[in-house]
Amino acid sequence: MGNGFVNLKNRSFMVDDGSQANSSFVLNLPVTDVTSYEADRKAVESAEHRISKLKARGYGDSLKERGRALLRSLFPFSFSFWKQDEEPLLFQDVRREAFLPLSREEETVVKRAFSAYDSTILVAHENSNIDITGKILRCLKPGEWLNDEVINLYMVLLKEREAREPKKFLKCHFFNTFFFTKLVNSGTGYNYGAVRRWTSMKRLGYYLKDCDKIFIPIHMNIHWTLAVINIKDRKFQYLDSFKGREPKILDALARYFVDEVNDKSKVDLDVSGWRQEFVQDLPMQRNGYDCGMFMLKYIDFYSRGLDL
Repeated sequence: MGNGFVNLKNRSFMVDDGSQANSSFVLNLPVTDVTSYEADRKAVESAEHRISKLKARGYGDSLKERGRALLRSLFPFSFSFWKQDEEPLLFQDVRREAFLPLSREEETVVKRAFSAYDSTILVAHENSNIDITGKILRCLKPGEWLNDEVINLYMVLLKEREAREPKKFLKCHFFNTFFFTKLVNSGTGYNYGAVRRWTSMKRLGYYLKDCDKIFIPIHMNIHWTLAVINIKDRKFQYLDSFKGREPKILDALARYFVDEVNDKSKVDLDVSGWRQEFVQDLPMQRNGYDCGMFMLKYIDFYSRGLDL
């Protein structure tokens, strides 16, 4: 550690009157980790405020370039318009939006909703014909299990979010909680015909094969997990907040996707080279009731193009 050196590996600073500065640590750290980048950003901002020499030596510029590289890696489909001297247009969203806390006013609305009568309709979503009553909404309280209505409405809202800002999110399809139980019935087994009409061009306005990712909620008796047909990366993924593995689910979805593409586009798709991935690097639940919320947040992050 020499004079005028910033050690971002250890999140520490040692600055004296030395004239030589080395910003390679800032540039050489991985640019795919939002958390470490954010820590570095705060550290450099704090140091720049206290020690003007850092800014003169280029640490701020180095961090800004690392920020650009991070956003390019997270959203390669959205940032082809960047210029070298511009801050990415979606930078604030990536840093803050996924963890934006409720305002006091919003918290008041939530408390009022949780205390509503069982039969009071709090949300009437016309496009999906889903009504959320006071009784249904209370599945979101601590210690409760999420129900189909709340999960399905959330999936609809994610698709509406994508439609509002298509450059900001991956092109995705979000199946509801009834899809997989129709596709693979416990009594009759695999049945593509049962879900064939769910994905017509007239109904969706797009073909599934043209999506980046397809999300399928899986209900394992009393446990929610997630399966993903990841067309963008050519793999079938399974995410379980208890890190379980269900190869048969991914086998069924591989068969489904082949049947779907053949039915809608008359193309014989070969997925034999696609990987099956049981995602292990993910946040895990620490209790017996949060599985549904973990599943929804996996979908939220993946549809943003973010790692977990």
